[in-house]
Amino acid sequence: MALLDLLRSNRKPTCEAERTNALAELSRIFPEAEWGVDTDFNYYTQANIDNLWAHELRRGIKNKLEAAGLDKTDYGTWLGDVHFLNIGIYRKNLFERYRSNAGWRITLMSLPRAGAILVGLASHYQNAQNHNKLGNVSNLLFDIASDALLDDSMGPMYGRKISNIDWDQNGLFPTPLSSIAGVSTDPDVVFLKDIRTTTLKKILASFIAIKALPSSVNQTALDRELMELSASAKHLSEEVYPFEGLEEFEAFRSLALQDLAAAGTRLLLRKKSSTRSIVRVYYGPPGTGKTLSAVREAVKLVEPNFDDKGNPTTSFEKFNDYRDQCAFITFHPSLQYEDLVESIRPVVFDDDISSNNEEDMPNEVLPPSQLRYKVHEGLLLRMIRRALQTPGKEFVVVVDEINRGDVSRILGPLISTLDSDKRVGAEFPIGIELQYPRAEELESRLFMPPNLHLIGTMNSSDRNIALVDHALRRRFDFIQIPPNPSLLRSTTDTPSINCGLLLQTVNARIEHLMDADHCIGHGYFVDCDSNLKVIERLATKVIPLLHEYFYGNEGLMLMVLGDSASQTANFFKLDPPEKQFEKLFGIDQDVASAFGYRPHTTPRSLEIDPRFWNAIRTIPGPDDEAYAVNCLLKLCQSGSVVSGNSDDDNGEINEAPAAV
Repeated sequence: MALLDLLRSNRKPTCEAERTNALAELSRIFPEAEWGVDTDFNYYTQANIDNLWAHELRRGIKNKLEAAGLDKTDYGTWLGDVHFLNIGIYRKNLFERYRSNAGWRITLMSLPRAGAILVGLASHYQNAQNHNKLGNVSNLLFDIASDALLDDSMGPMYGRKISNIDWDQNGLFPTPLSSIAGVSTDPDVVFLKDIRTTTLKKILASFIAIKALPSSVNQTALDRELMELSASAKHLSEEVYPFEGLEEFEAFRSLALQDLAAAGTRLLLRKKSSTRSIVRVYYGPPGTGKTLSAVREAVKLVEPNFDDKGNPTTSFEKFNDYRDQCAFITFHPSLQYEDLVESIRPVVFDDDISSNNEEDMPNEVLPPSQLRYKVHEGLLLRMIRRALQTPGKEFVVVVDEINRGDVSRILGPLISTLDSDKRVGAEFPIGIELQYPRAEELESRLFMPPNLHLIGTMNSSDRNIALVDHALRRRFDFIQIPPNPSLLRSTTDTPSINCGLLLQTVNARIEHLMDADHCIGHGYFVDCDSNLKVIERLATKVIPLLHEYFYGNEGLMLMVLGDSASQTANFFKLDPPEKQFEKLFGIDQDVASAFGYRPHTTPRSLEIDPRFWNAIRTIPGPDDEAYAVNCLLKLCQSGSVVSGNSDDDNGEINEAPAAV
């Protein structure tokens, strides 16, 4: 039990007395012929206690201690002697020669005041390293090790990734600590930053994988954890995945500390990726739910088990929650490569103002503004870098209205990298040279990562759909999202309007007169539970859209809506041509003929009947709601013929599974 006594103690004499026996116990699992062991027993110094009391201990907790009559001495007594105990266990045959702080080493650490024993894999620690950068590199190495163990059927990676909540908050506390020296800190809990120095913070950031065990763990359970970890460490050190020598490993790690994106790229170039990158376009008429389909698919890529249970709001909420992994942009005609990828842009800097409050400075004191230039990284380039830096996560860019922009001009050379086999880590990777590489970057060539997906939406009724060239069509999977009348229900009023049948009728007529691309999506009526809502949607959304579709030949709208002089309820005013002539000139056409008038054909100017919809009312609506409802019922009755239903069907349409 010498090892556990050592790890649990916060007194220096006990630690020194148990050191030799504890290391002898470790040799049962890590024989000296294969493994080397280093120890670093770090004890609090008076300088440590002074600094913690003055600078690290959070103000709220310190105030509670002082209010209870405790001072720095009492705080130091509560801390004890032991800051941390760190035992490093490494393979002696690592690479061509071994170094105790290189490669996949096992770390057994004790944090007595946190009540924790830490077990895990760790990488190099050097005093000059920035702990945040080191933590990012450690997470990248976690992905390397995890993929290696899974590929070689060694099982999942041990433990979890290290995080800043571990060295700044209480992520490593097995049990929250809410008192110091018998004084309650409630509602605050003690964070690791309240009891640790910067040295410990950097050592923790070097953990590749970590698991926090309570100090009450028994010897059997601790041995089991160490044996599980030793098998993984041995495999990784012998395979040296994915490196072939110590120098190569060191070079990769140094690169990662300086340029994490470049390190991720280099890693993926060596490790063939099996990821099937999604490059997809959802297309269809307006109102069919293309954007919802894209957003829902994006969330599923990031969170494979996601299910919105038919509630679109949940999909959009989740999409916004994953703001680092999911991005949304709408293409438009003025968008170009410089906006989405990279450019140089002017920026106005005010020198020497950052340390002052500009509002408190008189104008004559303000330094002149300086016009400078900086490299602007667009949305797509930022997402590429994030994906390269975090190969263990999926990233998605949703491009709404993708065909409204000049895709070839916007994506530029990146079009060549969209193919799955051209991504980094694939069979034929292609990298493009950035025009404005970062000054701190070690590699200027940019590769498209396999974990970045592109999902677009396209309105099939847009006239500029033909501008989508063959290069784009070949690289994207095109998935049609058609109107789905089965998603619509009848209104709750009497008489009831069958919205699905109404949509089916209108679309059948549009498709006959134009094509299926100009149909109307179910989204126009999806929330219409009353007749008045259906009337409003027809008047303010559908009819204006039909005006655009049949511009120059608006008489065809009458065919779509079933208006004619023989009908008792029409959407539009239908005065005969001769009546219109008499209203305009005050004479009939026969008299006008004597004056030399010759009848000619002019485009029909249609005016909505105010009984159906009166837009100039204080609250726009139908002057005669019963008349307006009859206009809609006329479409539903016609729809029973279009859909092949008999009069006995009561206007119902057959239900079909929802595709979207």
